[in-house]
Parts: sequence; C-alpha cells; structure tokens
Amino acid sequence: MSHPEPKIQCSDPHCVASNNLEANVCCKCSTPIVRRYLWSNDKAIAPEQKQTLIDDRYLAIGQQIFLDTQPSKPPLTPEEVPPEIVVYLQLFTYYPHVPQPYGMLSNRKTWLFDYGTVPTRTTGKLSYVQDLLPKAKDLWLTATPLQQLNWLWQIAKLWQPLAAKGVVSTLIEPNLIRINGQILQLIHLQPDLKQQVSLKDLGNLWSKWANDAHPSVKEIIIRLADNLKTGVIVQANQLMALLDRAISLYCQSQQYSYQIYALSDSGPQRSNNEDAAYPIYTGPQNIPVAQNGLAIVCDGVGGHDGGEIASGETISYLQGKIATLPLDKLNPPQISKKLAKYIKNANDIISKRNDTEQRQERQRMGTTLVMALSYAQQMYFGHVGDSRIYWITPNSCHQMTVDDDLASREVRLGYSLYRDSLQYPSAGALIQALGMRDSTALHPNLQRFIIDNECIFLLCTDGLSDFDRVEQQWRDKILPILSGKQNITNAVKNLITFANDKNGHDNVTVALVHCKVEPKPGTQAKISWSDIEPVLTDSTQWSNDSQIDSNLSSLAPTEPSFAPKTIADKGFGEQIGESQGIKKQPSWIKPLILLLLVSTIIGLFAYFLLQEKIAPDPGASPSLPEATEIEPESETETPRRE
Repeated sequence: MSHPEPKIQCSDPHCVASNNLEANVCCKCSTPIVRRYLWSNDKAIAPEQKQTLIDDRYLAIGQQIFLDTQPSKPPLTPEEVPPEIVVYLQLFTYYPHVPQPYGMLSNRKTWLFDYGTVPTRTTGKLSYVQDLLPKAKDLWLTATPLQQLNWLWQIAKLWQPLAAKGVVSTLIEPNLIRINGQILQLIHLQPDLKQQVSLKDLGNLWSKWANDAHPSVKEIIIRLADNLKTGVIVQANQLMALLDRAISLYCQSQQYSYQIYALSDSGPQRSNNEDAAYPIYTGPQNIPVAQNGLAIVCDGVGGHDGGEIASGETISYLQGKIATLPLDKLNPPQISKKLAKYIKNANDIISKRNDTEQRQERQRMGTTLVMALSYAQQMYFGHVGDSRIYWITPNSCHQMTVDDDLASREVRLGYSLYRDSLQYPSAGALIQALGMRDSTALHPNLQRFIIDNECIFLLCTDGLSDFDRVEQQWRDKILPILSGKQNITNAVKNLITFANDKNGHDNVTVALVHCKVEPKPGTQAKISWSDIEPVLTDSTQWSNDSQIDSNLSSLAPTEPSFAPKTIADKGFGEQIGESQGIKKQPSWIKPLILLLLVSTIIGLFAYFLLQEKIAPDPGASPSLPEATEIEPESETETPRRE
C-alpha cells in the first residue's frame, strides 16, 4: 500500500499551510521553514521504517533521529513526569548544554529530545545523518588550540551542577559529548548508577585526548589530566580557573574586536516606546570597532510614563557603572559579582522611585534586561525577565537565556515539559523584572562564555522574538554578516522592519554584537605549565568561580529561596523530588491547606481564650491585649506588556 507523501507545517503559527519536505519557504506565506530535528533515547524504529511517518507526525530519518512535521502541535506528554526526565527539567537553565525533553512517541517508552538548531545543509537536510550532532572526539584532531581549551572549560563548568543531580558520568563518556557551533551539547544524560564518579575519572578521559591535542596546548592538557588523576586538582572551580588562565595566555596571540549596533522602535500599534537600548548611534557615521564592548536592551513594564522611565534609567545607570570597571585588573568571578551588584542597584533605584511615587501593584514601573559585556575572549551575559540573547554561528542559532516567566518556572521545578507548560493560562507572565520589588527579592541571571571564533550575538525584546521569528529568520537576516554580504547596521534595521511587519503588536528593540577573532600578525602563542601552575595554590583566583558560574547565574542548579507574592509564582522555591516522578499539583491544594492551617490556629486560640474567661487566673490582669487585624497581601501578577 502506498503512503501519502509527508508534508511539513509552516513555521508561522498564523499560517496552516502544509509544504513539501524539500521546501525552504512556505508555499503560502513565504516564511522560512524551520525544521525541528529530534533525538530519541533509544532505537525506536526498525531499519525498514526509515523515511516513514511515525505516529502520523514524526518523519524517521534514522533509528534515533526524527523530524517533527507538525511543530505547532503539542507533543504527547505523560500526566506524571518520570524521574529520569525530571532531572532534565531541573537542569533547564543549562540549555543548550543539556537538551530538553520534547515529547514522547505513542509507545510511551521512547522520549524525544530537543537541541535547538542542529547543523544542516542549505537544503535543510542534516549534516550528520547518523549522529545529529558531531562528537567532540571526532572533531578534536582538527580543532584549534583555543577550541580544545574551550571545550574542556565548558566540561569543567558543567561538572558541579551535573554532579549535584547524579548525572556527572555523562561528562566522562566521550560518545555523549557533542559540539554545536561554539557550544558543547550533551546528547543525553547518563545516571551515576555504578559507582561514585570523581574528577580522577575525568583525568583519565583527558589523558586520552591529550595525546592528540594541538602541540601549542598539549603540555597544558597533559598536566591538567595528570593533576586530576593524582588528586591535586580536587574542585571543578579550581579546574576552571586553571583553564581560564591557559585560555587567557593563549589569547594573547589573538586579536579580538567587537562591533555593536542597536535600534529601538515603538512599532505600528503603539503610541509610545517603553523599550530602550545601548549603544544607539545617530547620524550616518560608521559604527566603531572596539576591543571590548557593552550592549544593553530593556523592555519597560508599567504603562505610559512608567516603563520608559524604568528602561531608560536602568541603561543609564548600568552603562555608567560598567564603563568605570577596571576589567584588566579583575578576575572573572570578580567581574561577575560586580555585574550582579550593579543590576541589583539598578533595581533598587527604580523600586525606591516606585515607593516614593506611591506606585502600587500594576502601577509600579519596571523593566526587563539583557546585556552582553565583551572583554577579550570572554562574553558576560546579564538577564532579568523575558528579553533574550541568541548566539549565532555559521551553522547554529542558540537561545542563550531562559525567560523569567511562569512556563519556564514550572519546568525548572520539574512539574512540566516546556512545550507543555506553554499551554498554561498566563504562561508568559513574568516572575521577576527590575524595579518591581526590593533587590533582596531579585535573582539576576549571569553567565560567562569563551569566544573561540567569529560569531554574532543578538539581544532583543519580545517584539522580535515572539512567534519564533528569530528561529525563522536568523539565516536570512543575520548570517550574511559573517560572510561579509551585509553590514551590522542594515541587519539591525532589517530586523526591526521585519518584526514590525510580522509581529507588530509591541515595541521592538534589537542589538547585534559582531565578534571577530584573528591571529595577531607575527605572534605565536607562548604558553607553558609553569605560567599556569601558581593558580593551583592561589584560592583567590578560583574560590568563588563555581558560585558565579553556577549558583548565582541563570545556570543555577537550585531555585532561589525567595517566593514572590504573585499568582505566577505558585510553588516557587519548593523542594524538588529527585528520587521519584513529580505530578503537577492542582492549583487549589495549597490554598486549601493554608485555610485549614489558619482555621486550626484560630480555633486553638479561641479555645484557650475561652478557658481563660471561664477560669481566670486570680493574679492576672483583668484586661486582655487588644487584637491586631492583619490585612492579607493581595496576589497579583507582575504585569506583562500588553
């Protein structure tokens, strides 16, 4: 029996057209086709089922690779999330390093995982048909010295959070470690079942890789592996500091340059613009190229005469403070701490103004924030709210921030898969924004990355990112910058125009950071173990590195203890069961428990008060203290931009 030819849905949620699998754009609306390739946790099909539709939806490319032909349709998910999947959800903020569960096949045994953009040819077909993503061990021989050090650095950064979740053995299994652009991705997580995994095991793996390391860094990697195996290096943050030092020394032979351009527009449906950006250049002058750079994008919350004040003051304060940072005299943890402090200070400036002007609840002004600070080979991200940062390389576009909204919070707590949580009412309600509360209630998301090749960072508000517009258009509207076919100014303007045309429901702000890396003419990398070894005993270089890059940042393995008083924050900060699956709790359970608890306390108080009236103590005062009525706090959501 012949089967109908598989079709793929249009990537635009407003279009329902079905397209030929070979199509690059929709036949009806000309929107670029976004192909979502998925990896299964087992070999789910027989070899003869290749190129057929599974569950009338997933095209089987291989025994473990599938193409979702109906990406706008919610996948099949279980009512109760099993424990082996909960750990992925708890590590959601480590995406794209850690894949996210996408859904399951109808056999209810096979899970599908999402890795974002994966390497494809111009036709949209996979570049790695068997593996989906290339293995690090297969690319190791041809990798540059900086790439090799960067991959090891990313492994070191992931060690502590994966160890805390009992899946750190993933990092010593070379077949599970993949490379996608400049990002190290894990094809799946491997539980630590057999024995305790330690850094000595990592040393054994790196010893094998060291044999094929680039000559200019081979000694460094050999000595790192030896010190891991012998127990000289005992902490992951100590290892990160050593690699930071090695990377810094190697990059003295590299020339880094950054070009930044930003624009903000009110959009076709808004009379005022609550967004703001830095830097915005006026006039026809050329965009300067600098060795370091700062880009900031904010999306104001709070309506007219509110949101624009919050976004503008935030940018003014942060730009002024960061401009005075002596980056060359601070180590990475110190820089990250300074950025966290400045973000909290900016929050308090707006919060105090709200208090002074007696703004309450939805009248309080606030703003989202994304910022990117480049310094030599390092890129620092700061993030609060649902504005986003994307990292674009010739073969990949990765969303690097996780929205501070209800949907993402439900995932981090292990309650729901992300695509499932997007179906909730008020899924996009913010759970934090600058200025809405005192900074003790704010948890800025901070990240740090190493840049090992030319790339672009996109910072934008949801006026552009809504409806997956970035995923649809990055190849056409941003990638030409890397090939020299478009300049950064025109790219930003085109993105603004596109957002107004295709979305148009909100203000839109876009900033692009173009990073270039070139060898310095006549310079060779001079790097030796003797230059790095002192870091082993200098705890000031690494004692807080793990905290900055894991706990304080959006890569935090645990939730903040603060529970904002909003409907969106139901259950925020609860302990997450790691030994059993977690079933989503009905929303009425907690209020009922609270009501019963309060009723019990009031009943007991009334009982003892009655006993005192019936049989008073002769020595006691005849009068009772006057009761104080406590007005309960109202539960309101942090307002989301309409």
